[in-house]
Amino acid sequence: MKKIIFLILLIISTVANAQDGHSMRRCVLLPISDGVGGAIGTKVYAELETYFKENNWCTYQSNSDLLSVFARYRENLPQHLKRPEVIKTVAEKLKAGSIIRITLMKEIGTLEIQLDIIGSNGEDILFSERAVIEKDDIEIIVQTLQGWFEIYGRLIPYDGKITGILGDQITLDIGRDYSIKMGQDFIVKRFKGMKKHPLLKKVVEWESRPLASGKVFSLSDQQALGVVKVYKSDSKLAVGDWVRLEPIKEDAATDDLRYPKDQKDSFGKLGIASFFLNLGQSSFNPSTTSGAKRLGGLMFGFSGKVEAWVTRNWFGMAELGRSLGSLKKSSGVLSSSKSDYQRGTFKVGGGYKYLPLGFFYGPQVDVYGGYASNTYKPDYNSADGLGEYGVSGIFLGVGSNFPVGRDYRGLVRAEFIPFPSFSDDDSVYGSAKSSSWLQLEMGVKYQYSPILTLDGLIEMTNSRSSFKGSVKSVSAQDTALKLGASLNF
Repeated sequence: MKKIIFLILLIISTVANAQDGHSMRRCVLLPISDGVGGAIGTKVYAELETYFKENNWCTYQSNSDLLSVFARYRENLPQHLKRPEVIKTVAEKLKAGSIIRITLMKEIGTLEIQLDIIGSNGEDILFSERAVIEKDDIEIIVQTLQGWFEIYGRLIPYDGKITGILGDQITLDIGRDYSIKMGQDFIVKRFKGMKKHPLLKKVVEWESRPLASGKVFSLSDQQALGVVKVYKSDSKLAVGDWVRLEPIKEDAATDDLRYPKDQKDSFGKLGIASFFLNLGQSSFNPSTTSGAKRLGGLMFGFSGKVEAWVTRNWFGMAELGRSLGSLKKSSGVLSSSKSDYQRGTFKVGGGYKYLPLGFFYGPQVDVYGGYASNTYKPDYNSADGLGEYGVSGIFLGVGSNFPVGRDYRGLVRAEFIPFPSFSDDDSVYGSAKSSSWLQLEMGVKYQYSPILTLDGLIEMTNSRSSFKGSVKSVSAQDTALKLGASLNF
């Protein structure tokens, strides 16, 4: 159970890290040096922070988390901020791609303003400007810098980057906080290289090639979801590819989009119905005063599950399954060398669906619970400790499904009954001293069409109960391969 929870947390962490990236539209402002003890630089810094928080050409990253880093270079900090390794450390800490360094140099009767915007590698000069003004007027300094920032924002060769891919759907690292609209066209490009000025080492040109075009069809505050309409290259799209938004058309509409809007008031369809054919290995293991016994064999069966969305995040669920087969003696002393065997399961409950990226097509984490009933029915034989029994009670579960490729999603799930009840239907075992039940599942889902997935899963179930009578304990293990399909209805 702990391993499954750790895996899910790792997935969320991976998604969060992937969506941050080193985009040039994530900016950080370094401490401003002015040569007069901060008398001018501190005021300019405060004004620029307000500007960055109110404008959308970049997502501003406060450097307050880097005070410990700057503290290492307290002596002669302005000189240290010119070192590539320091800039690179800042970029890595804040996942920023535009590191803004401003130097103010006061001379008699004049003030020189020097602006450098540096890339995340600490070396590339993405933008550089210099001006000399006749007086140290804070308003003039700030207005000059703001004008340069607006120019730089228009020179960035992309509006956002791809952070996730699922079939023809892509997730972008820009949302409502940026100038993006529902139905807006976009072009996906791939970075090829950059040209630098031979003397100034300043980037003067970005080279890229077009890969695809599409439309935006869903928005959250800091994320967007698009669908690719036309592929312009044989190269597959990849996380990190550039996305350039086309000018907004007055008649832009979303009625030709392939998928429904994914907003809070229109979160998708009604739910998902899944059906599986199961093939697996089962074992039934009674332990009596005469010793431990074991039967094992193949089982065939089916299972079905329905998940209905009550709201965008809350859902109800029901599951039914039945398997049957013939188990043969594997070990121990048994009066009969084989036994017909049936296993059934029934669950009903509900839970909460967490959407880290805000979209159904991104990763999902489900926390849920309800009532579960599991029955185990071998041929009756009290001497061998074989009899029908059930394990039931309130169950708890956690699961996640997440994109793992262009057309695939991974799935992991863990469920257990914390305080199970034992029922002895054939009066073979008596009252149980203790019982346990645990189920794990993992697998992959292939997106066959926008509303249908083909699923392959492995499910492992373990149940054990112990007693005070002639039968000391009974346990059952099942490992099943489940092949089926899920339909969005």
